[in-house]
Amino acid sequence: MAGYLSKEENRVHTLGSILNAGEDKSWKVRLCFAKNFAKFAEAFGRDITDNNLIQTFNLLLNDDEPEVKNAAINSLSKSLQNLSTEKICNILLPTLQSTVTDAQVAFKAGVALALCEMAPIVGKNYCLSTVLPILLELLKDDNSEVRHNVASNMVKLSSVVGSELLSPNLLTALTTLTKDA
Repeated sequence: MAGYLSKEENRVHTLGSILNAGEDKSWKVRLCFAKNFAKFAEAFGRDITDNNLIQTFNLLLNDDEPEVKNAAINSLSKSLQNLSTEKICNILLPTLQSTVTDAQVAFKAGVALALCEMAPIVGKNYCLSTVLPILLELLKDDNSEVRHNVASNMVKLSSVVGSELLSPNLLTALTTLTKDA
């Protein structure tokens, strides 16, 4: 329904319901919010998404229910164009930084993809200081799917940071990755 209403009509008529759904006690309702976040962000636009929806979405990246977390991280890449750089850097990246180490494989693989997709949005300095260290840690993960997601999407990151990407740490990690059986 939000896709058929104007941004102002959505602000008045649907925003409250959608925010309530994102914080519902039922994990299946939160799952629905997480799966559809990219559609909500598109329908509501950057202003409403940045000022209202992003906080609720950020909670879902920390949700206790793994399915909700995985749906949220999978929606993130699809919604980046409707988020401001400021909200990505100040709200989402710190959450990803703190949750990725204790997360399940599917979530870590999603984080790897999302971080590479964020690179052109957050810029070179933020990539070098925040995104690259997380990706280097993910390259050391025990799971091959996580490592594969990092390596296969690294070209998006390299187009932003250029030759600085080829640090000794990254080359060592990639060399180790290529030797995996």
